[in-house]
This record gives sequence, structure tokens and C-alpha cells, in this order.
Amino acid sequence: MKILIWSLHFSIGGGMRLLHNLTAALARQPEVEQIRLVVSPDFQMRNAEELLKTGKIQIAYTERTINDPHCAPLLSNIDIVYYFWPHTQQFQLIDRPTVCTFHDTTIFDYVPPFVTGNELSLYWRTSKMWLDHVSSVVVSSQHVKNRLVFHFGNRSERAFVIPHAITPISRIFSKRVSPDLAAKLPPEYIIYPSNTSPHKNHYNLLIALSQFADRKKYPLVLTGYSTELLRKPFPDTTPEHKWNPTLISIMKQKRLAVDKDVFPLGFVKDVDIPPLIRNAKALIMPSLSEGGGSYPVEEALRLGTPVLCSDIPVMREHLSKHSAKIAWFDPHSPDSIANALDEFFSDYDTYKLSAALGVHDPSQTWDDIAKQYLEVFRQTYWRYYGRIIP
Repeated sequence: MKILIWSLHFSIGGGMRLLHNLTAALARQPEVEQIRLVVSPDFQMRNAEELLKTGKIQIAYTERTINDPHCAPLLSNIDIVYYFWPHTQQFQLIDRPTVCTFHDTTIFDYVPPFVTGNELSLYWRTSKMWLDHVSSVVVSSQHVKNRLVFHFGNRSERAFVIPHAITPISRIFSKRVSPDLAAKLPPEYIIYPSNTSPHKNHYNLLIALSQFADRKKYPLVLTGYSTELLRKPFPDTTPEHKWNPTLISIMKQKRLAVDKDVFPLGFVKDVDIPPLIRNAKALIMPSLSEGGGSYPVEEALRLGTPVLCSDIPVMREHLSKHSAKIAWFDPHSPDSIANALDEFFSDYDTYKLSAALGVHDPSQTWDDIAKQYLEVFRQTYWRYYGRIIP
């Protein structure tokens, strides 16, 4: 099988790590002869060299649309096209069987501040084009499938569910963060690894932190895209960070001190993520909406770090396969988050032991995920051409 993975754009962080792990796992499958990965020059793969070492993967860079005549060589001898990240991109008709992963419906379930009706309508129409015209759709959870049916109708009942929220970390990793990062960390901390998009809910988390009596003992460490901007003495008003002024303002209102109550570290190296989570007292996930679940939550539980989590359907679905005790809270309520923090630390040993025992829960591997994708590719190819991939 020869696969073209078309992903000019994807989210920095979890999206990039998912793309890397899935591509590498697909390349490990014996029936995969070649993978041609196409990305934008603006989205350089951090682990590109590792992918190239497989011998099956080629990486190409372009800003053109897939049906542009200049991109014809990229489609040469390709059996199936997989669109990894269709969100906000325009669907282009091509003469190949196609598969896309629809990762989440966040913008419809939780309309972010500052989004206009026209923007939302355009996003809906763009999404519908993909769902109506791509050969097969994969979703990352039953929750996303249900939401697609709600927003776009019964056609989405045909979507394939392939969970992605499995641990993206290597089994072999350093137990210590790099010295430069270690110098920036408090002795003990709660961690929230996430970008600052509005649905990630830093706003309510920061209010809750201001009510948490032990925040000096267990301050909040923030990692992820644009979190470092919360260090600014004045709000950053650039368009791509238009929600950060609100977060900076709430920190000032609630007298949350940088590097005392809150440690905004920004983007950290992949190699530092496992030890950073492993050494935390707890990981908190206050998100208002997710697609397939949460990579940081999965990482924490695989490393024996206890978790406080939003009580939302997709996280209940995600964590149903885990035995660890979770401190659930209502993400819309700062009081609920603060109460969960108090209860969690009053019974910390129970949560920690439960997380430690849960490390041994059975889980899927990336090769398991790749095999499920290959089965979707085979079915899609068969339906398109009426025959099995040679």
C-alpha cells in the first residue's frame, strides 16, 4: 500500500506528536510500501529525521492545494490519500480514495470568545464539505461521532471510531528534566500542559487557584504554546493571542504572582515532557471541550501521576478504561475546581496509590492504532475501485 498523508496544517504540540507517532506506526506495518508525507514549509516537523530513517517515508513541503497541477507528482502511484488535519482547510476534489480524521467539534460545542457568526458559519460550511465528499471519515472518540451526527446529520453515522488518546511517550525516557528547565521549577507543583485557547479553560482554573489555600506549596506550572506570554507585565494584544489579555488581567485581579503562584513556562522540549509530568504532584485538566480525550491525562496515568479532570463526556469515555481514581470537577465552576483541589490533597495518598497501581492497566499501542487505520484504508479503497488494494 502506498499512502499520501496530506497535512499542510496541524496543531503545534499534541497534533504534531500524533502525526509523528501515527506516521511512524503506519510505516512499521509490513503491507505499507511507501508513505509520502506532505506538510507546509511553515510547519517543520521536529522529528523529521527520525521518520526519514524508516526508509519508507518521504517528506515533501508545499503551500499549494492538492489538486494544483504542480502537485501531480506527489499523487503519482499513490493508492490512498489520508488528510490528517482537515480543520479550517478547503476540501479539494481529486481522483483518489480519500480518508480524513475529524479530530473534534470544539468550535461548535464551545464557541470561543471573539468568534463572529460569519466565521462560525464559514467553519460549518467548510466542515460539511469534508464530511459530505471525503470517501471515509475517522473520528477520535464515540463522543465526536455523536456530535458530528448532532451538527451535520445521520451521514456521520458511517464514521469510523479510532481512539487516539493513548500514551504518546516513549517507554524509555529520562526521569529528570533538563538542567535549564529544572532551574525554573518549584520543588512541588501541579501541572497543566496546554495551549491557552479559550476552551482549554485557563480562566476558570486561575480563579480556582486563587481560592486554593495551598497554592504556595503546590503552585501551578503551565506549559504549552503561548503560556509564556502570561509573564508579560502588559497584555499581549496580537491577533493570534487575543485571549491572553484576559488571562493576564485575571492573574492581576486575583493577585497570582508569576513564579510564585503560577509558573508559565511556554513550549518545552519533547524530551522534558515525561519527567515534567512524572515529577508533578498532580496533573490537572480543566478543558471545556476535547476530541478524543487528553494526551496529558493519558501520559500522567501511564507515569503514575494522579489526575484532576473536567467532568465532561469525552473525558468520561476516555478514562473509562483506566482504574485510577480521578478527582472530577465541573469545569464551568471555579468553586468546583477549588473544592476538588482541596479534597484531592486532603486524601492525596489514596489518589497517588491508585495512579501508581493503574500504570499496569492494559492499553493499545501505536501499532494497534495503525492497523485500525489500514483496515479503514483497505475498505475505502475497495469501495472506491470495487477491488482490494494489490
